[in-house]
Amino acid sequence: MLNKLLVFFEYPIGVRYALGLLLGGWISVYAFMYHINMAFPDRFTSNEVLRNLIVGIGIFYCVFRIKPWARKLCIFFNLGIICINILFLGIRLSSIGMASPALTLHALLNVILFGLCTYYLLIKETSGYFKAHEPRKFDENGKEIL
Repeated sequence: MLNKLLVFFEYPIGVRYALGLLLGGWISVYAFMYHINMAFPDRFTSNEVLRNLIVGIGIFYCVFRIKPWARKLCIFFNLGIICINILFLGIRLSSIGMASPALTLHALLNVILFGLCTYYLLIKETSGYFKAHEPRKFDENGKEIL
């Protein structure tokens, strides 16, 4: 495991930023779920929290292992989380008389973290690094398919 952590420092800077923002984003999502449960008791069941935890750990692990398909899956999930949090922000901002702005700021933090993570996953440097780790495809004559 220590060897895998040392490899992290050999990744390009864009990949490291993406991984750091992804980790921070998922931690923020779990804190956000806890925050919502404190404001609106019994909103999430333990099964829902556990499913989110498994998905977050799984995505982070596969992206950390530089799986090209995981990068695409991560971008898909990031866009979903961004949309959900923007919807939450829209509801919170359009509701007059909401007492605490803390949930609004937390949702905004989620949008920023996952937005930056998506940006770093989409830049040329990171995209090229993941593409370099894709398995090569060969035709029936043994010639590489580009």
